[in-house]
Amino acid sequence: MPVSRKYLVVFKYFLLISIFIRTYFLYHNKIVTMILLLVFSTILMINDYIRSTKLTISSGYMYDASLLLTICGTVVLKYFINGIGTNTYIFLPLIELLGLKGVRLKTLFLVHSLLFLIVSILDIGIPNNWDRLSILGLTLLSYFAVASIAYSVKIIRTEKEEVNKLNEKLQLANIKLQQYTLEVEELTASKERTMMAQELHDSVGHSLMALIMHLEFAKKICDTKPEKVKEVLTKSEDIAKSSISSLREAVNLLKEEREIKDFNGSVEEIINNFHMLNNIKISFNTDENLDNLSSIIKNSMYKTIQESITNSIKHGKATEINISITREKKGIRLILTDNGVGCNKIIKSNGLIGIENRVTSLNGSVKYFSNDNLGFGIDICIPILVEEL
Repeated sequence: MPVSRKYLVVFKYFLLISIFIRTYFLYHNKIVTMILLLVFSTILMINDYIRSTKLTISSGYMYDASLLLTICGTVVLKYFINGIGTNTYIFLPLIELLGLKGVRLKTLFLVHSLLFLIVSILDIGIPNNWDRLSILGLTLLSYFAVASIAYSVKIIRTEKEEVNKLNEKLQLANIKLQQYTLEVEELTASKERTMMAQELHDSVGHSLMALIMHLEFAKKICDTKPEKVKEVLTKSEDIAKSSISSLREAVNLLKEEREIKDFNGSVEEIINNFHMLNNIKISFNTDENLDNLSSIIKNSMYKTIQESITNSIKHGKATEINISITREKKGIRLILTDNGVGCNKIIKSNGLIGIENRVTSLNGSVKYFSNDNLGFGIDICIPILVEEL
């Protein structure tokens, strides 16, 4: 029970005790009337106790019936035991009454005000002269003054409760915001680590794979074609330098994504890294100028091509790789196929997972197709804006 409500209950009991005492002094010569009034006052006390401790406003009709009994009881007591106690007690239901809303408030307030008017007329008499009319007017004025004060207190209390609720919501929102900030920081750090790992895998991993293949090729031909070894080693040196450059770019990835200005030229550069290997043939087919695409799409396609070539040679043992890029109504379509060993069950490595992550982050789709000894293929579609078509 709220502290303010406890004080109200205690004050009611104090008034009722004072009413008991006044009842005795007024009706000690009329035993039956005194007993009836004392019993009635006791019933009101029990009713107030039950409503204060067992019922709430949300109890509905039970609460309203209990409050109605108190309203009627205060009027009866005022009529039979007119004094400071009953004159004060009759106003107390207003405090509880104004806690109601809608029809419940209007109905009980109308009942309370009408009964107050009736008991006031019975107490003062029919206002058939100026004196009685003045007293009745002052009595009614005092009633509405008390009602206005009670209503103002209710408004202040309601606004205070709303402010407290808003403060609680604000504190809760602040806590959630702090939690969200921590989650975003953790997610950002995790995403940055993932991006760094993916960039290292895509760029440096590809370059090192190409370097190893060139060195192995140089080792094979050092006896049969010594004149070509120098050319292969020179190319290997270029790839090593490119690997160092790629590593630096990967370190700076979190600051700025690499911008590809000449997309087709960049793809041709990847292909040229493998041209010196006698048994590798890579074809790149596109009639499109893709440089007007956004940087993130070009980067995604570039890294996908880079990863796919590496996978085809390393895992698929492919000797032929075909790359095709076309523009369609839905966007850009990239198809990569090879003549490698293929597989019936595709097991996604870090490379394939990286491809999927890049493409799906652009709302694109990735499809794989492969069979034993029939090669491996990737079909990618990335939606783009109308102005990029």
